[in-house]
Amino acid sequence: MEQMTFLDFFAGIGGFRKGFELCGMRCVGHCEIDKYADRSYRAIHDVKEDEWYAADITKVAPADLPRADLWAGGFPCQDISVAGRQRGLDGARSGLFFTLAQLVKGQSPENRPTWIVLENVKNLLSIHGGWDFATVLDTLASLGYHIEYGLLNTKYFGPPQNRERVFIVACRHPGAGRGPKIFPVPAGSGKALIQLIGGMQGQRVYDPAGISVTMAAQSGGWGGKTGLYFVDLCNGNPKLTSHARCIKAKYNSGITNRGGDNSGVFYGCRAVVTPDRAEKRQNGRRIKECGEPAFTLTAQDRHGVAFQDCEKCPYGMHIREATKQGYTVARCGDSINLSFPESKTRRGRVGKDLATTLETSCNQGTAFAGCGLIRRLTPRECWRLQGFSDDMFDRAAAVNSDAQLYKQAGNGVTIPVVYAVGKRIVEIQNELNKEVL
Repeated sequence: MEQMTFLDFFAGIGGFRKGFELCGMRCVGHCEIDKYADRSYRAIHDVKEDEWYAADITKVAPADLPRADLWAGGFPCQDISVAGRQRGLDGARSGLFFTLAQLVKGQSPENRPTWIVLENVKNLLSIHGGWDFATVLDTLASLGYHIEYGLLNTKYFGPPQNRERVFIVACRHPGAGRGPKIFPVPAGSGKALIQLIGGMQGQRVYDPAGISVTMAAQSGGWGGKTGLYFVDLCNGNPKLTSHARCIKAKYNSGITNRGGDNSGVFYGCRAVVTPDRAEKRQNGRRIKECGEPAFTLTAQDRHGVAFQDCEKCPYGMHIREATKQGYTVARCGDSINLSFPESKTRRGRVGKDLATTLETSCNQGTAFAGCGLIRRLTPRECWRLQGFSDDMFDRAAAVNSDAQLYKQAGNGVTIPVVYAVGKRIVEIQNELNKEVL
């Protein structure tokens, strides 16, 4: 199959571009009116001189556009978002959807894109009683497209952010609608859930490379809580243990018949050197940070792991919320909405182990482990929550201020979600091509 090409409208910092490029597609041009967002876009994606570019979509003529298999765009949401004035598609910014539709209509039939992918806020489904959403669907249908749509939440695709967005996928291939469907899009890595240790519900342990079990309120038992699990992996028969086994020479020699020789741990631990000797130091410290590799194994030093049970953490903070209790306890790793901290009517201020939806002002913070204080999320952390790598952030940070970086993250499209949608499009396009042959 020939490499699919796409145009990136309302490009922002290029969430669509990166996600589709990871699927093997090639970008042939982009359109973005915000000069600061375009600075980040060019720095991140190394835009070539021969790529098509326009700043203002309202000044683009259909004949100006290069041929592309797919058009993508997260058209402006300001008039649709619940935080706006609810003008919907009648608003000047969200109404730019019609400008994009006119550009499609202005193409000759053979030059119209096979695919159109649009993204917007959840409220698009319900604003003006659903009539605006129906208008979007009707407009695309009148241009000869078969339409699918789905509501996708970022938290199911890797980044810990509760961000619900509507994705609309339109296809004008003659075989569209008869074969495989875009939605539902496989979440996360798409790997099957692998149960390592069985038992009663709440006592099962699953492979962390797969999909997590459903989190439930007040779930109990080993499998229902976060923390550290020591697991014997010997003989293909994993078992939970209450403590780690001794580390010995030739530890990586393979599976043996001796219990604990292939012990492992599940996430959440920090490496510790010589835990029995407080005066001992290793390069100035004895405890590593979460996710860091263990200290070098030696014949003399003893190694261990340290972890904190956040459910028993004394540093939980009471965050005011409009609930019967009047507050929600925020612990290490939770996000905290910093807007209107004294409000007595706001709910949902605390996100348990994930961020709430990023906004352009990024009024979110997180609890400090061990000190009982709140800090604001950094621009880098916000970009991570949108699926951007640190390298991409560093390039953008070199050409933009923190204020712009926060805004760009809030306006961005989440890369892992785009990748999941794009992967399905490529798969279906391959199937449609086979039908033609």
